[in-house]
Amino acid sequence: MALSEEQIRDYLANNPNFLVDNADLLHALTPPAYQAGGNIVDFQRYMVERLQEDVERLDQYQDALIAASRSNLASQQQVHTALLAAMDASNLDHLIHTVTNDWVDMLNVDAIALCLEGDDPTSFPATIQWIEPGKIAQLMGQEGAILLRDHLTAASKDIFGPAAPLVRAEALVKLAPGTNRPSGILAMGSRDPDYYTPGQGTELLRFMGAAMERLLDQWLNTRPPVYRTKELSGN
Repeated sequence: MALSEEQIRDYLANNPNFLVDNADLLHALTPPAYQAGGNIVDFQRYMVERLQEDVERLDQYQDALIAASRSNLASQQQVHTALLAAMDASNLDHLIHTVTNDWVDMLNVDAIALCLEGDDPTSFPATIQWIEPGKIAQLMGQEGAILLRDHLTAASKDIFGPAAPLVRAEALVKLAPGTNRPSGILAMGSRDPDYYTPGQGTELLRFMGAAMERLLDQWLNTRPPVYRTKELSGN
């Protein structure tokens, strides 16, 4: 049942702090015009309307900032969970499987590929995907470490293999060469064309790339491990 103007007036009169406690209603109200007659322009009303518009813009900006902060926090938690799972791998094959399979669900994407560049993969596990020499420079240029692309018509089959037709947005992270391996790419793809966009923050992607370089080197390095389990004797 709709309230009458008299009921609203009575309520506001009996609750003088209502608008103080509900300040968001102020920018929805129409300010009264100052009646001075003649050719006098009521600048006060225009100033109030401008302030109302500013408050509304600030509210929208605040909502967008909160949403972005929550999204960034969720992304950080996903990346941390994924990297912890990769650190728990028991061997190189297990690491590759974790990255290319388990990470798909952990990072909420549709395809992940881990590729190394070269033409002699005989000394590496068969689970590593290989791309032809020069492919990284062709895709990313000589200087770029991160490439984000959206609204793709077709992703690279050399990178994503059978999953390429699904990928509409991709993030390519260049992996610098290590002591016992060539350079490579950590590639993530989504069927959502807006999932990765140019200009998007790349700090987490860079961190993932740096961690992946170290994890690969850990398993490919033939030197004895740095840390060893101490004998029960305490030596």
